Amino acid sequence: MKLTVLSVPYHLGREGAGMALGPARYLEAGLAARLEARGHEVEVVEIRRPAPFEDELQAVVAVNEALAEAVRAAVDRGALPVVAGGNCNVALGMTAGLGAGETAVVWFDAHGDYNTPATTPSGFLDGMPLAIACGVAHPEAWAQRRGEAVDPRACVHAGSRDLDPGEVQGFAATGVQVVGVEGLRNDGSEGGLEAALRAALATAPRAVHAYVHVDIDVLDPVFVPGVDFPSPGGLTPGDLVAAVGIVAARIPVAGLSVTAYDPERDDAAGTTMAAGLDLIERLVDTVVTPTA
Repeated sequence: MKLTVLSVPYHLGREGAGMALGPARYLEAGLAARLEARGHEVEVVEIRRPAPFEDELQAVVAVNEALAEAVRAAVDRGALPVVAGGNCNVALGMTAGLGAGETAVVWFDAHGDYNTPATTPSGFLDGMPLAIACGVAHPEAWAQRRGEAVDPRACVHAGSRDLDPGEVQGFAATGVQVVGVEGLRNDGSEGGLEAALRAALATAPRAVHAYVHVDIDVLDPVFVPGVDFPSPGGLTPGDLVAAVGIVAARIPVAGLSVTAYDPERDDAAGTTMAAGLDLIERLVDTVVTPTA
């Protein structure tokens, strides 16, 4: 399979610290070679912010406009775009590059990422990326510029266990399907991932492929100590890979992103980097060769 590994070394448009360091660490540790060893043809592209930093929102938009172009180029060459990103706002460039109106989003994250300027308790921009992609937050900065937003009804948020009240209300009001941690561990139960996917795709029939986004803090901190916002009670890597397999069996996966590794918070053994590398390999294999 042709892969384009897109390194996005930014955290809220800034580089050189925290989560912005994660993508380079993966590449330095041999991510491309590991994927090639599994039989994939790998091209690595580093995304660079094309304009000077002015403020977070401006910088995030600039980075993601460059990412959207790179995603389109990958798709044009028949490659699967795989993002190693700093933080979750890479979803803006991914969905724009894949065609927002035709894309179902399956968002694995301990946190909602669905606040707006009106609902956020903190004002933290990285608490809003899914809402921005859906045109619910900062539409003037992103959705209106891109021409189309993701349909919230085509979104499934999975693995959450730390939601703000405004996010819970926003999910319900806009039709985002929400699957808790237990719904991923036991998908045969009511409220599982398969049922949520079926409902999302029935409600948003324009969605012909999926974008899978993984914030690694969806995993329990015992597996990934190197994250900025650890949340106990998370998934095992096996749980997550199985859940992504459910997605890939139901709808073609056109893009994948893995974000939120902070090398500055990792332990001395590099536990999070090792887990992230293994996870990317396993997720790529899962979406490239889905099982029924």
